[in-house]
Amino acid sequence: MREIKLYFSKETNLEDYGFIFFIIGIFFLPSTILIGVLFLLPAFLLTSLSNYKSFFKDDWNVPFFIFGLLILLSAISQNYFLTNEYDSIWDTKLSLIGLANWIPLIWVFWASQPYLNSKSKRRSFSLILVAGTFPVLITGFGQYFLNWTGPFQTLNGLIIWYQRPIENPGGLSGLFSSQNYAASWLNFVWPFCIALFIERGNSLFKKSFAFSFLISTGLAAFLTFSRNAWLGLFTSMPIVCGKKGLKIFLPLITITIFILFFLFSPFFDGELQNNLKNLLPGKILLEFSSEGYEGLDVTRMEIYKSAFELIKENPFFGVGAGSFSEIFFLNTNFWKGHSHNLLFELSISYGLPATIIFFISTTNILYLSSKKIFSNKMKIDINYIDRAFWTALFFFLISQLADIQYFDGKISLITWILMAGLKNIIVEKDYRSIS
Repeated sequence: MREIKLYFSKETNLEDYGFIFFIIGIFFLPSTILIGVLFLLPAFLLTSLSNYKSFFKDDWNVPFFIFGLLILLSAISQNYFLTNEYDSIWDTKLSLIGLANWIPLIWVFWASQPYLNSKSKRRSFSLILVAGTFPVLITGFGQYFLNWTGPFQTLNGLIIWYQRPIENPGGLSGLFSSQNYAASWLNFVWPFCIALFIERGNSLFKKSFAFSFLISTGLAAFLTFSRNAWLGLFTSMPIVCGKKGLKIFLPLITITIFILFFLFSPFFDGELQNNLKNLLPGKILLEFSSEGYEGLDVTRMEIYKSAFELIKENPFFGVGAGSFSEIFFLNTNFWKGHSHNLLFELSISYGLPATIIFFISTTNILYLSSKKIFSNKMKIDINYIDRAFWTALFFFLISQLADIQYFDGKISLITWILMAGLKNIIVEKDYRSIS
């Protein structure tokens, strides 16, 4: 927290005040997006007003600006120029509304960079992000173990938290609308918990504090019963820790695979296998056994096939945001909220050209930042916080190829802020020595 203390103890300028607004906004974001945005908005406005001339001077903003123009052009075309073949079931205005999921966040990518342009600032961000997740953990455990359902309110009803009862099958969701959204948030936070725990030079108190968040976040992610969350718990450790994590990861994953193989392989079918299965919660068994897939209305591949057919209908401008659900229901009589792949969803919404630019830009940020973060040939001065930045964004974007949680406002905001942090790492001239 040294960076934060310095801002309060010295004469501050507008950007310093902006940083204070920024970290307060990040702290409140997982609890309530309303208060989070109330602080983040002035923080981003302050950097925008002071750096407005630099937007087009930064080459990294150009592809995202073109991406924004293309999706705006697609939305306008769908509303005013193109024929809507599905006007009886889908409103073209949803494409204009859907722009809010993308265009403001391009601004966030640029405006948040001054608050993440040093190692110390990124570390402060990490601490606040983890600390701000505490209400998610408390409400999630209360929901899971004590059947807390709310609603809970504060500030004379300005903030109201609703928690749904956990259905069977179902998992911990806490302050999020579903277990999958909670799992995505916890997967963001988990790499930072690892990084803060293994940082060298921490006192016993700080180590204990970091360890408590590490265990609590890991347990909460596990209790979401999301396979994405489970995969994130395993894969983040070796990426953040490097060889340290690999020594723990390989035996752990080997033991896990052996146990799962023994429990579900027909070769070991018998009384011992059944007795061991009875020791596990039924929700875990459903995730790995064939029973968990019985009664599914459509398969994931059938959803992807339908999405691909829609993309082919108008590959340049797209069919329209939010159209997949209605068209899929019309064709199959089954309701699916989205196409279960963010790139497919973006292509259906606004066309392939915009999707390709978005994919290339984000992939380039991941690739170039990885060269800076993981290319420490001397194996000294490993920055675990920056590894956590990369790991959190990498795993989230990979997970969006099989499901979509991006459209939750909290999650999309953090996604673009993490990208801003990685972009700063790329452009830092002397990355190993900068503080």
